[in-house]
Amino acid sequence: MNSDKIRNWAHFAEIVSGIAVVFTLVFVVLEIRGNSDLVRANAFDRSMESLIQLRTNIASNDASLRVMADHWGIENPEVLRQQLLVVSMWSIYEKTYYSHQYGLVGVAEWERFEKRICGYSQSRMDFWKESVSVFLTEEFRNFVIDSCQQSS
Repeated sequence: MNSDKIRNWAHFAEIVSGIAVVFTLVFVVLEIRGNSDLVRANAFDRSMESLIQLRTNIASNDASLRVMADHWGIENPEVLRQQLLVVSMWSIYEKTYYSHQYGLVGVAEWERFEKRICGYSQSRMDFWKESVSVFLTEEFRNFVIDSCQQSS
């Protein structure tokens, strides 16, 4: 009778440990998925920062601005300067959008950016569509168009 009791406890312990293993695996998978999102957001952030820095450097250096205007076939370097600076601003908006999507920027903080995004895109929609949107991801462009049309 004692050995039956021990055997029953052993089976019970085996079932409990199996359940614990399943919960542990689920937890590990969720943590890996969350970590992957964080790594992806961080990689995007670093890449965008490099582009913003490059654009800022070109816009702030007249010689570089003339070289790049010539390279891109833009007759007026000041037009290029404006585009570089505006696109850099929109790159910051886009970075913040993705940070919000990954849960790294809270609702209150995001609200501030969303108001600026919609305010600017609505007041300058033609310029935005022609000169800015081509530098943004399709997902973010669609967000701007859909979200800002609903809020107007």
